[in-house]
Amino acid sequence: MNRSIFSRQLRYWSFHGSLNALPSFCIALVYMGLWRSPSAIAAMGCAVATFILLYAIVTSLSEPLGDKTHLLSRALRLGVRIRAVISAGSLATFFTPLIFISPDLWCGALAVGLLNEAGRRWAGRSNAFFNFDDGEGMRFSSDFLPVFATTLLEGFILSFLLLMISFFAVAFLQARERRNAFRELDPNRENGI
Repeated sequence: MNRSIFSRQLRYWSFHGSLNALPSFCIALVYMGLWRSPSAIAAMGCAVATFILLYAIVTSLSEPLGDKTHLLSRALRLGVRIRAVISAGSLATFFTPLIFISPDLWCGALAVGLLNEAGRRWAGRSNAFFNFDDGEGMRFSSDFLPVFATTLLEGFILSFLLLMISFFAVAFLQARERRNAFRELDPNRENGI
């Protein structure tokens, strides 16, 4: 692994990973009340740092993803920019009812649901991460491991969405490059001759 490529990728993913994690982080702190728990904040920070390192390593080792001119790398970067716009939109609607259209909220809820179900099935727990008893509504566990696991799973779900965005971006970029190549080969075709 080339150290200069890794350090460049680490800077890139530190910025974008932190920016893209910010809506989920804010939702967890404010709406789930985790701002009271230093261990929950540390768990979320560790999970985000894990993703930053994973993305930096993968994009440093893998030739197509580390090469800025390669189609896959360009598509991934376009997907990251689109995700940044979505994150900014989620932050802009944070204290409004529109926060309910945020992918971060839904991916976080999906992560909690999947971990609760896994806890019920395999660990024999009644509610691994959320507690719905005693009439107080939903309370999130602020222990390190549940918050870390939930944040990691939500990160994987959001990464899958980023992968899908990048896949469609690749298709779009390839179609555009093909159109441009055909125009260069046959300039009369554009004029209908």
